[in-house]
Amino acid sequence: MDVKLIALDMDGTVLRSDKTISPKTAHALKTALARGIILVPASGRTRLMLPQQMLELGPIRYAITSNGATAVDLEEDRIVYSNQMTREESDRIIDFLTPYHVLVATYTQGRPYADKKRYGLLSTFQGYPKVLMDLILKYQTFVDDLPQFLKQNGFCIEKINIPFMEPDVHDELVEKLGKMKEYAITASFKNNIEINRASANKGDALSHLCGQLGISAGEVMAFGDERNDLQMLTFAGCGVAMGNGDASIQQIADYVTRSNDEDGVAYALEKLLDIR
Repeated sequence: MDVKLIALDMDGTVLRSDKTISPKTAHALKTALARGIILVPASGRTRLMLPQQMLELGPIRYAITSNGATAVDLEEDRIVYSNQMTREESDRIIDFLTPYHVLVATYTQGRPYADKKRYGLLSTFQGYPKVLMDLILKYQTFVDDLPQFLKQNGFCIEKINIPFMEPDVHDELVEKLGKMKEYAITASFKNNIEINRASANKGDALSHLCGQLGISAGEVMAFGDERNDLQMLTFAGCGVAMGNGDASIQQIADYVTRSNDEDGVAYALEKLLDIR
């Protein structure tokens, strides 16, 4: 397989459970870069939250962020593809979610924002992994009135992440959001809900980026572990699911590798591309 571009989910894929990249995986990715292969982080995170350790591996020029709502040229500091919500879609989803007592992390302008009135909810996240809590505390900007903040600034939403909620609230939101056809509902771990514009996903952004770069789907390899990676793995000529991945991802993948804590990315690159 002649691979020119590798798209890589971050959390649960390249990143271990402690949110670091193992030395073996880092070495494999550096070797891929040295061969001239384009590496593209493809994350549910905003641009601000892209792992620095990934960006320091070598020349990482492009990234897919917010589940495919944007593709960015990091070198030229510009958006090369955008599929964010319209103003109307942004206002409607915020108005819908406001009555729920949940933390609504709103991704816009490459940054995550939340309502200061919901800050106290963080203390109720029972069993929530500390490493994820640390990410919220590090990157989240809390504003006085989120709906007003978004409307006053005219911001369109890239993605919404609700990181934690009680099971009954989760089930109710999934049911009601599923009926709102202008939105796509997915998740990147077991107890969150992620909301994008209906046509936005990592596969859509990857397709547009490859079109601009003159790279065919058959020249693409993609790695992922969760439901928000499904369209990306389907688009790629070779879709690789992690051993720790959701069953739905493993079922559609061309290859299932080891888990993210067992150097699964490096293992697949060695087996499939002879990258050591």
